[in-house]
Amino acid sequence: MLRIQRVEPNKTLALSRVNSLLERVFSVAASLIGLQTFTNALTQYSEHVLHPFWFWLNFALLGGAHLSIVYLVWIHGDGRLGFIALTVSTLFSIITWTFQLGDGSLRVGEQPWIWWSVGVAGISAVGGFGVFLSGFFLVILPAMWFFLQISDIGIPVSPLLALQDASFSFLFSSVLAGFVWVLRYESSKVDEANQKANIAAIDLARADAILRERDRVDALVHDSVLTTLLVAAKAEDQSAQRHAQELAETAIQKLITADTLLNTDESISVSSLFSALEVAIQRQSEVVSVEIEGSTDHLVPGEVADAVAESTLQALANALNHAGANATVQVFLKGTAKGFKIVVKDNGRGFRPSRVPKNRVGLKLSIIGRVQAVGGKVFIDSKIGIGTNVIIEWSAA
Repeated sequence: MLRIQRVEPNKTLALSRVNSLLERVFSVAASLIGLQTFTNALTQYSEHVLHPFWFWLNFALLGGAHLSIVYLVWIHGDGRLGFIALTVSTLFSIITWTFQLGDGSLRVGEQPWIWWSVGVAGISAVGGFGVFLSGFFLVILPAMWFFLQISDIGIPVSPLLALQDASFSFLFSSVLAGFVWVLRYESSKVDEANQKANIAAIDLARADAILRERDRVDALVHDSVLTTLLVAAKAEDQSAQRHAQELAETAIQKLITADTLLNTDESISVSSLFSALEVAIQRQSEVVSVEIEGSTDHLVPGEVADAVAESTLQALANALNHAGANATVQVFLKGTAKGFKIVVKDNGRGFRPSRVPKNRVGLKLSIIGRVQAVGGKVFIDSKIGIGTNVIIEWSAA
């Protein structure tokens, strides 16, 4: 019996797509605000006697954080570390502003150049930390900015104006953070619904496959029983009666074998496995093409069917998440003499398997390790800019 268990990347497919879109939108907005920040920084540095060491240190930290966001989001595919860097470097710049200013002072009403990063850093915290820590930074950054403005370090701002600036920063960050949290929540609900629908579709496909196998076996048994009855009816001597008895024993054995095949929970035919996988793949993404060739009635152990199905859906989820928006994803299911071969293919951005971080278990454990544990083989063929092929093979001993 094919038992598709929970596969984490499939469960978070919509959430991953929403996170990817939000990260790209934020990286563009943060870059534009960053340009404004650094323009003001250079202007303020030339007009005032800011401490060179502290100014360039903060300038480099914030600039590096912005560049890391662009690289991690658009090249690496996960900007979390960049978001953390921007939040922490902004907090550091607020704390060390008094060292930048030194003995100098700003004009009345003039904002320190780091002001432009405060609101962006709060939103960045949502992408870099969990709900608790991001909520903490949403509050602490505006609060620290308020105390910075009303403190005696060369920023002559009234408490009311300082409160207005801090309130604006907090509202700006918290409203956008709330929008992000709502999108993530709704995406997780969509993933949950899709996961349940996937399981239901696989169960339906399995039931349909078993029904077709039952019909085939029923037809076979019907022919055997009918032949036995015809021979028995015409048996007029001992030789004919023995022949009828042998046919009856053969028919009974077929009945026993058929019952075993239809009621076992330990095996499933290759055709039934392919049928269930096709339904699950189309449910996961309608744009993925599925080609089936050489579907057979060879039986596959239940644990093998489970491992291969989960690994195939895992590989498909990886392709949909990382190949790129314009990539074409295909799945080929081919029956062989003693087993089967499955290929998940895309023409996306590709990657170097040797450079996959060790903490990424999706490839090493969820695909390769899972298939190897049941005696199968996995081959990864990927080239940068060309695409990726994940090849899963299994053959009976």
